[in-house]
Formats: sequence, C-alpha cells, structure tokens
Amino acid sequence: MDVYGGDENIIILKCRFKASESNTYGLIILSISESQQSIENLTAIASHYSSIYEIDPSIPWYTFEENVTDLKWKGDIAVNVTIDLQNFLQSSLQRDRGSELYVLIKNNDAPKIEALLQSLLMKPLSDRNITIDTASDTVSAESMREVRAERNRPRGRSSSPPSGSVRKEAGAYIDLDLLLAPVSGIPIFDLKVGDKIMVKISGTTSKGRHYIDLLGARVDGSVIPVPGEVTKIDKQENEYAIICKLEGGIFGRAVEAEKVKLKKYDELFTQKEPQEIPLAEVQPGESKGRFPLFVLVVGGLMFTVLLIFILMWIYNVL
Repeated sequence: MDVYGGDENIIILKCRFKASESNTYGLIILSISESQQSIENLTAIASHYSSIYEIDPSIPWYTFEENVTDLKWKGDIAVNVTIDLQNFLQSSLQRDRGSELYVLIKNNDAPKIEALLQSLLMKPLSDRNITIDTASDTVSAESMREVRAERNRPRGRSSSPPSGSVRKEAGAYIDLDLLLAPVSGIPIFDLKVGDKIMVKISGTTSKGRHYIDLLGARVDGSVIPVPGEVTKIDKQENEYAIICKLEGGIFGRAVEAEKVKLKKYDELFTQKEPQEIPLAEVQPGESKGRFPLFVLVVGGLMFTVLLIFILMWIYNVL
C-alpha cells in the first residue's frame, strides 16, 4: 500500500550481508520517510547460497528491489531464518534504532550504519562474524510509484485492458522466447489456443534461470527449447502476446511484433520417423536369404574338416 505523499522524499537503504560462522547470506532493503523520519517498509531475506551475495547494493534501488522480490518469490531462501530476521529487524527498527539509522544515513556515515546493522543482525543470525555492505538512494515518492507501476505493467498493454484480454501482470509470467521455423512452421496469425509450440525460457532474470534449471532446460550450459501449450493469444495492433503453459503448470509469456512462423512441438517427433522406417521396412526375404547362406558355408567347412580326419584315420590304419 502506498503510504507516501506525492512530493515527499524517500530514502532507500540497500544492504547485503555475509555471516561466516553460520554460512548465511542475505539482502535487506528498507525505505524511510523523510517527513516522518521513520522506517515505512522493510524487506529482508536470508539464504545459505553464496550467489545471493553477488548482488551489489550500489545498483539502482529498483533493480536491487526486483532482485530481492524475485529471490523471495521463487523460494530460493532459508525460510525460517528469513522470517526470524524480518520480524526482528522490523521490531528493533520501529524503536529508537530506526531514528538513529535515519540520522546516520542523512550524515552519510557508512561505517556507523554498518556497525549498527551488525549489532542488530547478531541475534537473529546467532553469528558475531558478519560482513556488511550498504548504499542508499534518495527518490521522490512520485518517481517511486512511477517506476513500480512501469515495472508491473505488462509489455505491449494499455493501462486499462479490455474485457477478455490477458489481465495478469507481466510479473506473473516467466519471459519466453519463441522458436522460429521459417519454412515448416505455423504462421503466428494462424496460431490457436491449444496448439503446442516450442519455446525457450529467457535467462535474463533470476526467475527465468530458476525455471530453466527446474525444468531441466539447460544442457552443457546452453538453454534448450521446451514445449508450451498456447492458452491465450492477445493481439494489440501488430503485436502478439502469447501465453503458454509449460510443464508443471508454469505459465510463460512471449511477445512478438513480426509475422513469423513458429516451430510446432510435433515437428520434433516427425523428424525422427525417417530413421525408424527403414528398420520396419526390411523385407522378410532379405533376412532369410542371408541366414541359410551363412549356415551352408559353416556347414561345408565343418564337413571338409571331418572328411580330412576320416581319411587320415583310414591311412594310418592301413
């Protein structure tokens, strides 16, 4: 819920931490109202995967916030630690510590900001060896709303979609890339709900990379196509937004402005048929013709050897 006035300035603090003894890594983002000089919103996540520590607080606040949201959404976090951390920080910073943090940020006193956060994190993480990096941005409440609205707005859509169109936000889907087949593919304008096409999951976001690995769509470091069932086709002027259902009930969205031809799922199977047909078309007479010839040759050799032994035996007896 939006709690800020239109002209108010918001201070956003971004933080990453590493607790060496407990092998815990995490991110914190909080916003402070300048007029109230109090923390209005705070999100913290913790994980035992070190990759989370690669997210640098110096990146823009909206990119940092999106990373935190993606990691929390896909569940790649230590849930119990995250809950304890979130609750403890919210409780602690609602008191005098919140005002103290505001003053330190306004004074741009990074060492004291990090020392304050270290003292707060020791208890929920049960770890005294904590490394912290922070950075802060100051933005207007209006620009914050605009950035979030733009990020949540589906691509190629108006702000008020008509009845019957795709109403879910773009964030509800994973991004897909269409697989093209210029010669044998199905034209995008002939595509129907229920058709199965080949798509690639985009790996440009952490959410996309998560589902690439979840569906086993990465081989030797390369993303491979997966089948998707078309569930919705939304056309806006010359742009198509195609919603596909992937394995496991996962939904993805692809946007295409060109009149391309798409690779159908069935094509992967029809390509294998010519390799299988010759095995089924071998004539019975061919296999039977080879088998008696082999028997005759082997039988003739055995008869010759036996005849030689008989002749040698007769010669020795006489």
